Amino acid sequence: MEPSCRHLSAAVLATAIVCWTPVARAASITLSDAIDRALHVAPSVDVAAASSDMSVAHVREQRAPLFPTIGAGAEYYQAPGYNEVVTNRGLSAAMLTLDYTAWDWGRRRALLRAAEYVNEASRLGVTAARAQIVFDTSIAYFDLLRARGEQRALQDSLERMTRYVTTIQALEKSGRVITNDVLKFRTARDSAELALDAARSNSERATATLGILIGEPNQPDLDIASLTGLPPEPSGDLAQSPVMQAAQRAIASANSQIEAAKAERLPTFQVAFTTGFVGIDPPETVSHNFGGSYDGVMSLPIFDGGLIASHIDQAKAKAHSATAQARQAEYILKKRVADASLRYDEAKRQLDILLRAQPTADDNFGLTWSRFLGGGSATMLEVLDAYQQAEQLRLQHFDQEFNAREAVAETSLLFGHTQ
Repeated sequence: MEPSCRHLSAAVLATAIVCWTPVARAASITLSDAIDRALHVAPSVDVAAASSDMSVAHVREQRAPLFPTIGAGAEYYQAPGYNEVVTNRGLSAAMLTLDYTAWDWGRRRALLRAAEYVNEASRLGVTAARAQIVFDTSIAYFDLLRARGEQRALQDSLERMTRYVTTIQALEKSGRVITNDVLKFRTARDSAELALDAARSNSERATATLGILIGEPNQPDLDIASLTGLPPEPSGDLAQSPVMQAAQRAIASANSQIEAAKAERLPTFQVAFTTGFVGIDPPETVSHNFGGSYDGVMSLPIFDGGLIASHIDQAKAKAHSATAQARQAEYILKKRVADASLRYDEAKRQLDILLRAQPTADDNFGLTWSRFLGGGSATMLEVLDAYQQAEQLRLQHFDQEFNAREAVAETSLLFGHTQ
């Protein structure tokens, strides 16, 4: 075979393989995948990060007064229209100045500590924002699982009801049931169809919600992985949660502001050093008057109309407010953790009961249906009632699974877990 023919055959074979090979389905999105995507998409993390950057800049602003300031300036001044006795014929200056507050009784450091506490609280805000995103994404994921599970169960129920209606219609033709029994089953079948349509709408809304959170909107066929079993109830120390740590930082910041406000009443000592040229004409100034000067100033407020006292009162009010908010946050967190724990325990008990009750309800319907078909004493109402009881128990299983997972997600949020 010629080389060109061999190459052509290989190309045709490769093309055929590509055409015949089915396209592999994309992997299902797991809960951890959804959380990772949401953390990259959600704007709340960027907002919290921007706030943290602002607080970092504020810390640098409060740290700057701890260092001397250095400045330079040049001036040449002439006023020929004025008397020389007054103007001394003019002024030329080129100076390098250094100013430094040598002592202020810790006021600057107190303000710096207050800013650092605010910065720590803002970083904790980023952690809290991430935990909130994890919670929102988890709830959307669990809600979609519940909606699709209910949709599948109702679809199966509708198919069974359709078969039952066909059976009842056949029995009507044979004269074993009356028209009223057929109408009752048709009504039950229509109700099942309405419930399925509502479940389909709930599934579409849940899909849209999760798709927006993970950055994949307008994906009606979003494929997510199912979950097996229930996660264990998380544990932790509320004192280590971002909310409580941020509240403690707020209290510490307010106490530092009180120290800074009280230091305003104490004397402040500042020093200044200047070097350069100061004189009348630049040539003479440069050649004869080179030199420097230094200055020290001690300042003490005597009367300020109550300004410093108002600063102290404001700082104390902030500290009082921060303490009250910390207590309120602790109260709310404890209440929510206790409530989530109770809901988790209740959901587990309900699931255990449903696990035992479902086979009994199915058997009850099966026996009632058999008695009805066999010409026993079972009525159509008894058959429908037994069927609806079994289906309600089946649907409640999805609700209780969601309730348990929601309680776990909320507890993780309160403890500040981000995974």
